[in-house]
Amino acid sequence: MDLKVLLSGFSYSTIFGLSFLFTKNALDHVTPLTFLSFRFSVAFLTYLLLLITGVVKLGKKPYWKLWKLVLFQPVLYFLFETYGLQRVNSSEAGMIIALIPVVVNLLAPFILKEKGDLLHYFLVGMGFLGVSLIVGFNITPGNIIGKAFLLLAVLSGAMYSVLSRKLSKEFTPAEITFFMMMTGAVFFTLLSLSKGGFRPVFNVHVVIGTLYLGVLSSTVAFFLLNYAIGKMSPIFTTLFSNFTTVISVIAGVVFRNETVEIQQIAGMGLIIVSIIAMAVRKE
Repeated sequence: MDLKVLLSGFSYSTIFGLSFLFTKNALDHVTPLTFLSFRFSVAFLTYLLLLITGVVKLGKKPYWKLWKLVLFQPVLYFLFETYGLQRVNSSEAGMIIALIPVVVNLLAPFILKEKGDLLHYFLVGMGFLGVSLIVGFNITPGNIIGKAFLLLAVLSGAMYSVLSRKLSKEFTPAEITFFMMMTGAVFFTLLSLSKGGFRPVFNVHVVIGTLYLGVLSSTVAFFLLNYAIGKMSPIFTTLFSNFTTVISVIAGVVFRNETVEIQQIAGMGLIIVSIIAMAVRKE
C-alpha cells in the first residue's frame, strides 16, 4: 500500500475508534437524533469555514450523482449506528463494525468488478470468523436489537465504501465530504425537530463529543477516508476498520470500565492477523 494511504488509514481508523467512546458518553445526556444534528451541524459549519477561507474549493459538477452515497452515509449508517450504541457497549459496537471489510469484499466483485485471489478470500474468511466470535456471544433480549441496528450500519457502511470508490473518479475527497456533512446537518436537524426532541444541551460530555465528532470524526476522518478510497480499492482501505475495532475496545475498557470476554479477544486476534497479512501482501 502507498505510504500516504497507510497513514490516512491509521489516522481515520484511530479517530473513528475513539468516536464510539465520545458518542456513548454523549448519549447518556442527549437523544440520538439531537446529537446527530449537533455533530453534523458542527461538521458542516467547519467545512463552510474552510470554503470561505479558500482551504477547500468546489468545482462545477453534477453533485446530484452523490445522492445514493449520502443516503447510505451519513443518513442510514449513522441512524443505525447511533441507535445501536444506545443498546450495546462501545467496545462491542466497535467490534461489530469490523464486519464492514467482509461485506465490502462480498459487494465489490459485483459492483466494482474488483476482486482478490484465493488467499485474499481466505484472509477475509478469517476476519469473518473473528467477527463471528465477537458478535455471536453475549446475545440477550436487551442487546439483540442493538446488534441488529449495528449490523444494518455495517451494510450501509459497506455500500458507502463501494459507491465512494466509483464516485471518486469524478469527485474529489473534499467535494464528497462536503456534501456528506451538508446532508447530515440538514437531514438530522429536520428529523430531530420533527420529533420534538431538539433542544440545546450544554453538558460537558455532549459539548466535547459534538466537537470531537463534528470536527475530527466527521470533517477530518471522512476526508482521509475518501482520499484513501480514491487511491485504492475499498477491498483494502476498509480493512482499517479492524484497527478502529481495536481502538474502540481499548477506549471502552479504559474509560468506561467495559469488559471484554475471552472469545472476543480470540476474535480480535483473528481479525488483526488477517488485516496484517492482507496489508503486507503485494497486490
